[in-house]
Amino acid sequence: MATNQELIDYYAKLLVIQYLGKPKAYATIQATVGPIIMDQLPLQVQNAFNMLGTNIAQGVQLDVIGKYAGVTRYSSDFNGNLITLSDADFLSLIKFATVTNSNGSSLSDIQDLMYQFFPGEVFVYDYRDMRISYVINSSVGSQDLIQALVNEGLIPKPMGVQLASIIYVPITDQFFGFRDYYHAAVYANPFNDYSDYQLTWPWLSYNDAAHATTIMTTESGDPLTQENDDLIYV
Repeated sequence: MATNQELIDYYAKLLVIQYLGKPKAYATIQATVGPIIMDQLPLQVQNAFNMLGTNIAQGVQLDVIGKYAGVTRYSSDFNGNLITLSDADFLSLIKFATVTNSNGSSLSDIQDLMYQFFPGEVFVYDYRDMRISYVINSSVGSQDLIQALVNEGLIPKPMGVQLASIIYVPITDQFFGFRDYYHAAVYANPFNDYSDYQLTWPWLSYNDAAHATTIMTTESGDPLTQENDDLIYV
C-alpha cells in the first residue's frame, strides 16, 4: 500500500502542463490532498473488517464481525471444557459460519464456497449415501477450532445429510487410506490393518477423525455389511 506522501505526490504530479514545475501550484495540491486522504483512514477502517487477503480483521473487529455471523470466540471442547479461540481460529470459525449461513442445498455450492474461503485447505467428500466427510488441513486452525466447529454445528452440509467424519491432518494431498482396516487386510504391506499399524506410514487412522463413526456389529461382534460388502456405520 502506498504511503501518505506517495499519494500526495501522485496527485500533485497530475497538474496540467502549464502548472508543472510551479512550486506554489505543487504545494497547493499537496496541501489540499493531505486532508482529503485523512492519513488513509478510510482504507484502514475498510481493512479493519476485512476477512480475506493480507490485511485482515483482528481483536475487537473480529468480535464485531462474529456478532453479524452469529458466533463468538467462546465455545467448548468435546469434554465440555470452555475454550477461547485465538484471532486466527476465530477468523476461520467466522468463515465457516458465513458458509453455513449462505450455502445452497447442493454439495457443489458448499465446495465452491469452501474453495473461496479455504482454497486447497478444506475438502468435502460425498459418499453418495446421504453422508459427507471433510478433510481439513491443520493450517486452517487448531484442534480447539475443530471441536468448536463440531459443537456449534458449523460444519456445512446439505439438509438431511449426515456428517460422517472430519479428518484433521497437516497434509491433505499426500495420504491414502481404506475406509476400514478390513479392506486393507486383504492386501500385502505396507497397508495398515488392525493387527499391524505403523505410525510412520502416512495412512489415515481413526484417530484423525474429529467425529468418528461406529461400525454396526452382530451379537457375536462380527461387522455387519451391505450387499456390496461395505460396512454399515451409525
